[in-house]
Amino acid sequence: MSDFEPGDAQQLKDNPVLRSAFASLEKQLIDEAVYADATDDDSRYRATVGIQVLRYLQRHLDKVIFDGKRNVVKMASNIAKGNDSWT
Repeated sequence: MSDFEPGDAQQLKDNPVLRSAFASLEKQLIDEAVYADATDDDSRYRATVGIQVLRYLQRHLDKVIFDGKRNVVKMASNIAKGNDSWT
């Protein structure tokens, strides 16, 4: 279970400061991987893992948003079928 509500996750995804920070960090990590010395496998590995973690965070926010929307549709469907009510 996530500690985020779909609305919270959507606010984070829409936040221009966070979007800019994610983009800047990803660019920095890609540059670090590309411009690392040919023998510096550790730096390239750390940069690659950093990119994977950053993308995982973005996917997690997307999942929280999607799951919330899916739950709303499911609840509405149940109400329409008479299987559930608002109260």
